[in-house]
Amino acid sequence: MSASLDPALRKSLERAVGHDEPFTDEELNTVTDLHIRHSRSLSGIGKCGSLEVLTIVGCDPVDFSELTNLTSLHSLTVRDSGLRSIADFSDLPLLSCYAPRNFITDITPLVNFSGLRNLDVTGNPLSEHSYRDLVPRMIEQGCRVLVSDELEWKLTHHLHAQGVAVSCYRKNKDYRLCRPGLGLTDAPEFAHPVIQESDVASLLTGDPHKAHTYFEDEELVPFA
Repeated sequence: MSASLDPALRKSLERAVGHDEPFTDEELNTVTDLHIRHSRSLSGIGKCGSLEVLTIVGCDPVDFSELTNLTSLHSLTVRDSGLRSIADFSDLPLLSCYAPRNFITDITPLVNFSGLRNLDVTGNPLSEHSYRDLVPRMIEQGCRVLVSDELEWKLTHHLHAQGVAVSCYRKNKDYRLCRPGLGLTDAPEFAHPVIQESDVASLLTGDPHKAHTYFEDEELVPFA
């Protein structure tokens, strides 16, 4: 593993292993907890076959096919990233999948995954079927599912359907906007403007592209 590694992934592995490249296969296989930020490729992560906890922040794209060899993985977090589809994790011991603020529309592959105990898909443009039918079904099966309330889900679904890659979510009772993935910003986990409920209603009925203007108003962006 060398030049083919994304620089951000390489940096994460250097922290986990304890030294700069090169890494031996044995060293990579000792990594159990890995935090990756702003990587544009996860190629090579499959070498870390002992990973138990994986955190991916502000990465794009995120391809779950890269994770199929992680047979010890029980906790996966992918937030503010370019995750567009959920994979079937039936071959993995995954207990928790936290995927807030991505591009997920369909959670069908997870419905019959009996091992999953926690799922977070807040701030995703879920389809009507996933939001109204599949989420309740997973809750009935014993999975704790976190999902956006109706208003912010409707706005997120609407904006993405109109080709506007902006999502809405709630934090501390505030409505906030975010830009998941690396298509519109180099740091998608930061600078999420706070908007009013009237702004949400306006974006639902008016010009969806106006969503971009809220990110230009520094007074709307909280420190945290």
